[in-house]
Amino acid sequence: MSKFAVITGSSGGIGGALVQLYLQDDYAVIGLDRCSSGNSEFKNFTELNPNLREFAKNESYRHKILNQIKSLLPEKFEKFVLINNAAEQILKAVDDINWQDWESSLAVNTVAPFFLTQGLLEILIASRGHVINISSIHSKLTKTQFSCYAASKAALESLTRSLALELSPQGVSVNSIAPAAIATEMLRKGFDKDPEKLAELKDFHPSKCIGLPTELAEFVKSITDSKSRFLTGATLKFDGAISSRLFDPT
Repeated sequence: MSKFAVITGSSGGIGGALVQLYLQDDYAVIGLDRCSSGNSEFKNFTELNPNLREFAKNESYRHKILNQIKSLLPEKFEKFVLINNAAEQILKAVDDINWQDWESSLAVNTVAPFFLTQGLLEILIASRGHVINISSIHSKLTKTQFSCYAASKAALESLTRSLALELSPQGVSVNSIAPAAIATEMLRKGFDKDPEKLAELKDFHPSKCIGLPTELAEFVKSITDSKSRFLTGATLKFDGAISSRLFDPT
Protein backbone atom coordinates (compact mmCIF):
# COMPACT_ATOMS: atom_id res chain seq x y z
CA MET A 1 0.00 0.00 0.00
CA SER A 2 1.24 3.51 -0.81
CA LYS A 3 -1.43 5.53 1.04
CA PHE A 4 -2.10 5.39 4.79
CA ALA A 5 -4.65 7.02 7.11
CA VAL A 6 -4.73 6.96 10.90
CA ILE A 7 -8.25 7.67 12.16
CA THR A 8 -9.19 7.98 15.83
CA GLY A 9 -12.72 7.24 17.00
CA SER A 10 -12.92 4.75 14.14
CA SER A 11 -15.82 2.71 15.51
CA GLY A 12 -18.28 5.62 15.76
CA GLY A 13 -20.65 6.95 13.13
CA ILE A 14 -18.32 9.60 11.74
CA GLY A 15 -15.20 7.50 12.24
CA GLY A 16 -16.79 4.51 10.51
CA ALA A 17 -17.76 6.64 7.51
CA LEU A 18 -14.20 7.98 7.31
CA VAL A 19 -12.74 4.47 7.46
CA GLN A 20 -14.99 3.24 4.66
CA LEU A 21 -14.26 6.19 2.40
CA TYR A 22 -10.48 5.94 2.72
CA LEU A 23 -10.55 2.17 2.26
CA GLN A 24 -12.54 2.67 -0.95
CA ASP A 25 -9.72 4.87 -2.23
CA ASP A 26 -7.11 2.16 -1.65
CA TYR A 27 -5.75 3.55 1.59
CA ALA A 28 -4.53 1.25 4.29
CA VAL A 29 -6.37 2.49 7.38
CA ILE A 30 -5.28 2.21 11.00
CA GLY A 31 -8.25 2.81 13.30
CA LEU A 32 -7.83 3.83 16.92
CA ASP A 33 -10.80 3.37 19.22
CA ARG A 34 -11.26 2.04 22.73
CA CYS A 35 -14.30 0.11 21.43
CA SER A 36 -14.03 -2.51 18.72
CA SER A 37 -15.79 -1.62 15.47
CA GLY A 38 -16.32 -5.19 14.30
CA ASN A 39 -14.69 -4.25 11.00
CA SER A 40 -11.44 -6.10 11.58
CA GLU A 41 -12.18 -8.42 8.65
CA PHE A 42 -11.98 -5.54 6.17
CA LYS A 43 -8.99 -5.75 3.86
CA ASN A 44 -6.32 -3.12 4.60
CA PHE A 45 -7.96 -2.11 7.90
CA THR A 46 -6.15 -2.59 11.19
CA GLU A 47 -7.76 -1.67 14.48
CA LEU A 48 -5.98 -0.76 17.70
CA ASN A 49 -7.86 -0.17 20.94
CA PRO A 50 -5.89 2.38 22.98
CA ASN A 51 -7.20 4.43 25.88
CA LEU A 52 -6.61 7.97 24.59
CA ARG A 53 -6.86 9.45 28.06
CA GLU A 54 -3.98 7.22 29.14
CA PHE A 55 -2.21 7.95 25.87
CA ALA A 56 -2.30 11.66 26.66
CA LYS A 57 -0.90 11.50 30.18
CA ASN A 58 1.29 8.37 30.31
CA GLU A 59 4.52 8.71 28.34
CA SER A 60 5.50 5.03 28.33
CA TYR A 61 1.98 3.98 27.27
CA ARG A 62 2.04 6.65 24.57
CA HIS A 63 5.31 5.36 23.12
CA LYS A 64 3.90 1.83 23.13
CA ILE A 65 0.88 2.88 21.04
CA LEU A 66 2.96 5.01 18.69
CA ASN A 67 5.34 2.11 18.12
CA GLN A 68 2.37 -0.14 17.32
CA ILE A 69 1.19 2.37 14.72
CA LYS A 70 4.65 2.78 13.21
CA SER A 71 5.15 -0.99 13.02
CA LEU A 72 2.22 -1.13 10.58
CA LEU A 73 3.81 1.37 8.20
CA PRO A 74 6.32 0.59 5.44
CA GLU A 75 9.55 2.54 5.05
CA LYS A 76 8.26 4.44 2.03
CA PHE A 77 4.77 5.48 1.00
CA GLU A 78 3.03 8.12 -1.07
CA LYS A 79 0.47 9.74 1.26
CA PHE A 80 -0.19 9.92 4.97
CA VAL A 81 -3.26 11.36 6.70
CA LEU A 82 -3.96 11.74 10.42
CA ILE A 83 -7.58 12.41 11.39
CA ASN A 84 -8.17 13.22 15.07
CA ASN A 85 -11.87 12.38 15.31
CA ALA A 86 -12.27 10.73 18.74
CA ALA A 87 -14.02 12.82 21.38
CA GLU A 88 -15.16 12.71 24.98
CA GLN A 89 -18.46 14.54 25.49
CA ILE A 90 -19.27 15.05 29.16
CA LEU A 91 -22.53 16.92 29.76
CA LYS A 92 -22.84 18.32 33.27
CA ALA A 93 -24.08 21.47 34.94
CA VAL A 94 -21.40 23.83 36.22
CA ASP A 95 -21.87 22.86 39.86
CA ASP A 96 -21.48 19.13 39.05
CA ILE A 97 -18.23 19.29 37.07
CA ASN A 98 -15.13 17.88 38.78
CA TRP A 99 -11.42 17.67 37.95
CA GLN A 100 -11.75 14.22 36.40
CA ASP A 101 -14.28 15.61 33.90
CA TRP A 102 -11.85 18.31 32.84
CA GLU A 103 -8.92 15.93 32.72
CA SER A 104 -10.74 13.40 30.56
CA SER A 105 -12.21 16.01 28.18
CA LEU A 106 -8.93 17.80 27.60
CA ALA A 107 -6.90 14.59 27.42
CA VAL A 108 -9.02 12.96 24.71
CA ASN A 109 -10.17 16.04 22.79
CA THR A 110 -7.02 18.18 22.83
CA VAL A 111 -3.90 16.57 24.28
CA ALA A 112 -4.14 13.20 22.52
CA PRO A 113 -4.39 14.89 19.07
CA PHE A 114 -1.27 16.90 19.91
CA PHE A 115 0.77 13.86 20.96
CA LEU A 116 -0.41 11.83 17.97
CA THR A 117 0.73 14.63 15.67
CA GLN A 118 4.00 14.98 17.55
CA GLY A 119 4.62 11.24 17.62
CA LEU A 120 3.97 10.85 13.89
CA LEU A 121 5.67 14.09 12.91
CA GLU A 122 8.58 12.50 11.08
CA ILE A 123 6.15 10.54 8.93
CA LEU A 124 3.94 13.57 8.28
CA ILE A 125 6.91 15.65 7.17
CA ALA A 126 8.38 12.91 4.97
CA SER A 127 5.05 12.43 3.18
CA ARG A 128 4.00 16.12 3.21
CA GLY A 129 0.92 14.82 4.94
CA HIS A 130 -2.35 16.16 6.28
CA VAL A 131 -3.67 16.51 9.82
CA ILE A 132 -7.43 17.00 10.22
CA ASN A 133 -8.81 17.76 13.68
CA ILE A 134 -12.55 17.23 14.04
CA SER A 135 -13.74 20.10 16.20
CA SER A 136 -17.34 21.15 16.83
CA ILE A 137 -19.72 24.05 16.50
CA HIS A 138 -19.55 24.07 20.30
CA SER A 139 -16.08 25.61 20.11
CA LYS A 140 -17.77 28.95 19.43
CA LEU A 141 -21.54 28.50 19.86
CA THR A 142 -22.63 26.29 22.70
CA LYS A 143 -25.34 25.68 25.28
CA THR A 144 -25.76 24.70 28.90
CA GLN A 145 -23.91 21.68 30.33
CA PHE A 146 -21.26 21.70 27.57
CA SER A 147 -18.51 23.55 29.47
CA CYS A 148 -15.86 20.81 29.30
CA TYR A 149 -16.63 19.77 25.75
CA ALA A 150 -16.88 23.30 24.35
CA ALA A 151 -13.66 24.44 26.00
CA SER A 152 -11.71 21.38 24.84
CA LYS A 153 -12.87 21.86 21.25
CA ALA A 154 -11.97 25.56 21.34
CA ALA A 155 -8.53 24.49 22.56
CA LEU A 156 -8.31 22.00 19.67
CA GLU A 157 -8.90 24.79 17.17
CA SER A 158 -6.24 26.92 18.86
CA LEU A 159 -3.89 23.93 18.67
CA THR A 160 -4.68 23.60 14.95
CA ARG A 161 -3.48 27.15 14.35
CA SER A 162 -0.34 26.70 16.41
CA LEU A 163 0.59 23.42 14.72
CA ALA A 164 0.02 24.96 11.29
CA LEU A 165 2.47 27.77 12.04
CA GLU A 166 5.23 25.29 12.84
CA LEU A 167 4.44 22.45 10.45
CA SER A 168 3.21 24.20 7.29
CA PRO A 169 6.75 25.37 6.37
CA GLN A 170 7.70 21.69 6.39
CA GLY A 171 4.93 20.76 3.97
CA VAL A 172 2.34 19.49 6.46
CA SER A 173 -1.21 20.87 6.21
CA VAL A 174 -3.09 21.16 9.53
CA ASN A 175 -6.78 22.08 9.53
CA SER A 176 -9.84 21.54 11.67
CA ILE A 177 -13.49 21.07 10.76
CA ALA A 178 -16.32 22.25 13.00
CA PRO A 179 -19.54 20.30 12.32
CA ALA A 180 -22.95 21.06 13.75
CA ALA A 181 -25.49 18.24 14.19
CA ILE A 182 -24.48 15.03 12.39
CA ALA A 183 -26.94 12.13 12.09
CA THR A 184 -24.98 9.54 14.03
CA GLU A 185 -26.57 6.72 15.99
CA MET A 186 -25.61 8.56 19.18
CA LEU A 187 -27.52 11.66 18.06
CA ARG A 188 -30.60 9.68 17.06
CA LYS A 189 -30.66 7.78 20.35
CA GLY A 190 -30.76 11.10 22.15
CA PHE A 191 -34.13 11.78 20.52
CA ASP A 192 -35.66 8.30 20.94
CA LYS A 193 -38.16 9.56 23.51
CA ASP A 194 -39.02 12.71 21.61
CA PRO A 195 -38.63 12.25 17.82
CA GLU A 196 -40.42 15.55 17.21
CA LYS A 197 -37.40 17.31 18.70
CA LEU A 198 -35.21 15.75 16.01
CA ALA A 199 -37.42 17.28 13.33
CA GLU A 200 -37.20 20.58 15.19
CA LEU A 201 -33.40 20.30 15.21
CA LYS A 202 -33.43 19.90 11.44
CA ASP A 203 -35.57 23.01 11.04
CA PHE A 204 -33.23 25.05 13.23
CA HIS A 205 -30.58 24.65 10.53
CA PRO A 206 -31.17 26.96 7.54
CA SER A 207 -30.29 23.96 5.36
CA LYS A 208 -33.42 22.27 6.81
CA CYS A 209 -31.45 19.11 7.37
CA ILE A 210 -28.70 17.77 9.58
CA GLY A 211 -25.45 16.44 8.22
CA LEU A 212 -24.78 12.82 7.36
CA PRO A 213 -21.59 11.06 8.50
CA THR A 214 -20.87 10.17 4.87
CA GLU A 215 -21.16 13.84 3.86
CA LEU A 216 -18.74 14.91 6.57
CA ALA A 217 -16.34 12.12 5.58
CA GLU A 218 -16.47 13.26 1.94
CA PHE A 219 -15.71 16.83 3.02
CA VAL A 220 -12.73 15.69 5.08
CA LYS A 221 -11.38 13.61 2.23
CA SER A 222 -11.75 16.44 -0.27
CA ILE A 223 -9.29 18.40 1.87
CA THR A 224 -6.76 15.61 2.20
CA ASP A 225 -7.03 14.90 -1.54
CA SER A 226 -5.99 18.46 -2.32
CA LYS A 227 -2.41 19.02 -3.44
CA SER A 228 -2.56 22.69 -2.46
CA ARG A 229 -0.57 23.63 0.65
CA PHE A 230 -2.23 27.06 0.95
CA LEU A 231 -5.18 25.69 2.92
CA THR A 232 -3.68 25.24 6.37
CA GLY A 233 -4.35 26.60 9.85
CA ALA A 234 -8.05 26.93 9.06
CA THR A 235 -11.20 25.91 10.90
CA LEU A 236 -13.85 25.07 8.32
CA LYS A 237 -17.55 25.09 9.19
CA PHE A 238 -19.78 22.16 8.28
CA ASP A 239 -22.96 23.31 9.93
CA GLY A 240 -25.88 23.85 7.58
CA ALA A 241 -25.47 27.63 8.14
CA ILE A 242 -26.80 27.40 11.70
CA SER A 243 -23.84 29.45 12.96
CA SER A 244 -24.90 32.26 10.62
CA ARG A 245 -28.34 32.61 12.20
CA LEU A 246 -29.06 35.15 14.91
CA PHE A 247 -31.69 33.89 17.35
CA ASP A 248 -33.50 36.86 18.86
CA PRO A 249 -37.10 38.12 19.12
CA THR A 250 -38.57 39.27 15.82
